Amino acid sequence: MKDVPFIKEMLQKGNEAKDKVIVEFPNMTLQQLNWKPAPSSWSIAQCLDHLVIADSSYFPALKKIFEGTYAMTIWERWSPFSAICGRILVDKLQEHAKKKMKAPKVFRPSTSNIDIGIIERFYQHHDIFMDYIASCDNTDLDRTNITSPAIRFVTYNLRNAIKLLVRHEHRHINQAIRVKQSKDFPE
Repeated sequence: MKDVPFIKEMLQKGNEAKDKVIVEFPNMTLQQLNWKPAPSSWSIAQCLDHLVIADSSYFPALKKIFEGTYAMTIWERWSPFSAICGRILVDKLQEHAKKKMKAPKVFRPSTSNIDIGIIERFYQHHDIFMDYIASCDNTDLDRTNITSPAIRFVTYNLRNAIKLLVRHEHRHINQAIRVKQSKDFPE
Protein backbone atom coordinates (compact mmCIF):
# COMPACT_ATOMS: atom_id res chain seq x y z
CA MET A 1 0.00 0.00 0.00
CA LYS A 2 1.45 3.33 -1.03
CA ASP A 3 1.15 6.14 1.44
CA VAL A 4 3.08 8.80 -0.43
CA PRO A 5 1.21 11.86 0.95
CA PHE A 6 1.92 10.87 4.56
CA ILE A 7 5.58 10.10 3.80
CA LYS A 8 5.98 13.44 1.97
CA GLU A 9 4.42 15.26 4.93
CA MET A 10 6.75 13.55 7.41
CA LEU A 11 9.79 14.24 5.22
CA GLN A 12 8.80 17.89 5.01
CA LYS A 13 8.31 18.10 8.80
CA GLY A 14 11.58 16.25 9.35
CA ASN A 15 13.47 18.61 7.06
CA GLU A 16 11.91 21.57 8.88
CA ALA A 17 13.46 20.19 12.07
CA LYS A 18 16.91 20.09 10.48
CA ASP A 19 16.39 23.59 9.07
CA LYS A 20 15.67 24.87 12.60
CA VAL A 21 19.04 23.53 13.73
CA ILE A 22 20.81 25.10 10.74
CA VAL A 23 19.20 28.51 11.40
CA GLU A 24 19.32 28.53 15.20
CA PHE A 25 22.74 27.02 15.96
CA PRO A 26 25.31 28.18 13.41
CA ASN A 27 28.85 28.76 14.67
CA MET A 28 28.09 27.70 18.24
CA THR A 29 31.00 27.56 20.63
CA LEU A 30 31.64 24.56 22.84
CA GLN A 31 30.65 26.66 25.85
CA GLN A 32 27.34 27.64 24.23
CA LEU A 33 26.54 24.07 23.18
CA ASN A 34 27.10 22.74 26.69
CA TRP A 35 25.60 25.61 28.72
CA LYS A 36 22.56 24.73 30.85
CA PRO A 37 20.03 27.18 32.26
CA ALA A 38 19.82 25.01 35.41
CA PRO A 39 21.69 21.93 36.68
CA SER A 40 18.71 19.66 35.99
CA SER A 41 18.13 21.08 32.48
CA TRP A 42 19.65 19.87 29.25
CA SER A 43 22.05 21.86 27.13
CA ILE A 44 21.66 22.35 23.37
CA ALA A 45 24.26 19.61 22.85
CA GLN A 46 22.36 17.22 25.13
CA CYS A 47 19.11 17.85 23.26
CA LEU A 48 20.81 16.97 19.96
CA ASP A 49 22.67 14.02 21.50
CA HIS A 50 19.38 12.70 22.86
CA LEU A 51 17.83 12.84 19.38
CA VAL A 52 20.75 10.98 17.84
CA ILE A 53 20.58 8.29 20.54
CA ALA A 54 16.80 7.90 20.54
CA ASP A 55 16.21 7.97 16.79
CA SER A 56 19.20 5.73 16.04
CA SER A 57 17.74 3.05 18.28
CA TYR A 58 14.99 2.66 15.66
CA PHE A 59 17.48 2.34 12.79
CA PRO A 60 17.88 -1.48 12.93
CA ALA A 61 14.13 -2.01 12.36
CA LEU A 62 13.93 0.80 9.78
CA LYS A 63 16.95 -0.63 7.94
CA LYS A 64 15.29 -4.06 7.71
CA ILE A 65 12.07 -2.44 6.46
CA PHE A 66 14.15 -0.53 3.88
CA GLU A 67 15.90 -3.75 2.79
CA GLY A 68 12.62 -5.70 2.66
CA THR A 69 13.85 -8.20 5.26
CA TYR A 70 11.75 -7.04 8.20
CA ALA A 71 9.66 -9.76 9.82
CA MET A 72 7.37 -8.91 12.69
CA THR A 73 7.69 -10.97 15.85
CA ILE A 74 4.67 -12.85 17.14
CA TRP A 75 4.16 -10.14 19.77
CA GLU A 76 4.35 -7.36 17.14
CA ARG A 77 1.81 -9.24 15.03
CA TRP A 78 -0.66 -10.07 17.79
CA SER A 79 -0.24 -7.49 20.55
CA PRO A 80 -3.67 -6.13 21.41
CA PHE A 81 -2.04 -2.89 22.54
CA SER A 82 -0.24 -1.80 19.34
CA ALA A 83 -2.93 0.59 18.12
CA ILE A 84 -3.61 2.17 21.48
CA CYS A 85 0.05 2.47 22.53
CA GLY A 86 0.93 4.30 19.34
CA ARG A 87 -1.98 6.72 19.60
CA ILE A 88 -1.27 7.47 23.27
CA LEU A 89 2.42 8.15 22.62
CA VAL A 90 1.70 10.35 19.61
CA ASP A 91 -0.90 12.30 21.60
CA LYS A 92 1.38 12.74 24.63
CA LEU A 93 4.49 13.76 22.71
CA GLN A 94 3.73 17.12 21.17
CA GLU A 95 6.20 19.36 19.34
CA HIS A 96 5.57 22.13 21.85
CA ALA A 97 5.86 20.58 25.29
CA LYS A 98 2.83 21.10 27.46
CA LYS A 99 4.26 18.85 30.12
CA LYS A 100 7.82 17.79 30.89
CA MET A 101 8.47 14.09 30.32
CA LYS A 102 11.39 12.05 31.62
CA ALA A 103 13.40 10.37 28.87
CA PRO A 104 13.81 6.60 29.19
CA LYS A 105 17.24 5.72 30.54
CA VAL A 106 18.44 4.21 27.24
CA PHE A 107 17.71 7.51 25.46
CA ARG A 108 19.37 9.89 27.91
CA PRO A 109 22.24 12.02 26.60
CA SER A 110 25.73 12.21 27.98
CA THR A 111 25.98 14.07 31.28
CA SER A 112 29.49 15.34 30.54
CA ASN A 113 30.46 17.97 28.01
CA ILE A 114 29.64 16.95 24.46
CA ASP A 115 32.14 17.82 21.74
CA ILE A 116 31.52 20.41 19.05
CA GLY A 117 30.95 17.65 16.46
CA ILE A 118 27.45 16.99 17.83
CA ILE A 119 25.86 19.31 15.29
CA GLU A 120 27.48 17.50 12.35
CA ARG A 121 26.57 14.12 13.90
CA PHE A 122 22.98 15.32 14.21
CA TYR A 123 22.93 16.33 10.51
CA GLN A 124 24.37 12.97 9.42
CA HIS A 125 21.98 11.04 11.64
CA HIS A 126 19.05 13.15 10.44
CA ASP A 127 19.84 12.48 6.76
CA ILE A 128 19.90 8.71 7.42
CA PHE A 129 16.62 9.00 9.33
CA MET A 130 14.96 10.88 6.44
CA ASP A 131 16.23 8.27 3.96
CA TYR A 132 14.63 5.53 6.06
CA ILE A 133 11.33 7.41 6.18
CA ALA A 134 11.44 7.95 2.41
CA SER A 135 12.01 4.24 1.88
CA CYS A 136 8.74 3.40 3.68
CA ASP A 137 6.53 4.74 0.87
CA ASN A 138 5.65 1.22 -0.32
CA THR A 139 5.18 -0.23 3.17
CA ASP A 140 1.81 -0.78 4.79
CA LEU A 141 2.35 1.73 7.58
CA ASP A 142 -0.75 0.68 9.49
CA ARG A 143 -0.08 -3.06 9.48
CA THR A 144 3.66 -3.02 10.06
CA ASN A 145 4.29 -2.97 13.81
CA ILE A 146 7.62 -2.37 15.50
CA THR A 147 8.76 -2.67 19.11
CA SER A 148 9.78 0.34 21.15
CA PRO A 149 13.54 0.24 21.79
CA ALA A 150 12.87 1.75 25.24
CA ILE A 151 10.09 -0.56 26.46
CA ARG A 152 10.28 -4.02 24.92
CA PHE A 153 6.62 -4.96 25.43
CA VAL A 154 5.32 -1.76 23.76
CA THR A 155 4.59 -2.04 20.06
CA TYR A 156 3.06 0.40 17.61
CA ASN A 157 2.52 0.67 13.91
CA LEU A 158 5.06 2.28 11.62
CA ARG A 159 2.79 5.27 10.90
CA ASN A 160 2.67 6.15 14.60
CA ALA A 161 6.39 5.45 15.04
CA ILE A 162 7.32 7.86 12.23
CA LYS A 163 4.90 10.51 13.51
CA LEU A 164 6.26 10.07 17.03
CA LEU A 165 9.90 10.35 15.96
CA VAL A 166 9.36 13.46 13.83
CA ARG A 167 7.42 15.17 16.62
CA HIS A 168 10.14 14.11 19.04
CA GLU A 169 12.77 15.86 16.91
CA HIS A 170 10.79 19.10 16.89
CA ARG A 171 10.11 18.87 20.63
CA HIS A 172 13.80 18.68 21.56
CA ILE A 173 14.97 21.18 18.95
CA ASN A 174 12.37 23.58 20.37
CA GLN A 175 13.79 22.80 23.82
CA ALA A 176 17.30 23.62 22.56
CA ILE A 177 16.02 26.90 21.10
CA ARG A 178 14.55 27.81 24.50
CA VAL A 179 17.99 27.16 26.05
CA LYS A 180 19.56 29.55 23.53
CA GLN A 181 16.91 32.17 24.35
CA SER A 182 17.59 31.97 28.11
CA LYS A 183 18.55 35.34 29.58
CA ASP A 184 21.96 34.12 30.85
CA PHE A 185 22.95 32.28 27.65
CA PRO A 186 26.66 32.96 26.96
CA GLU A 187 27.41 35.29 24.07
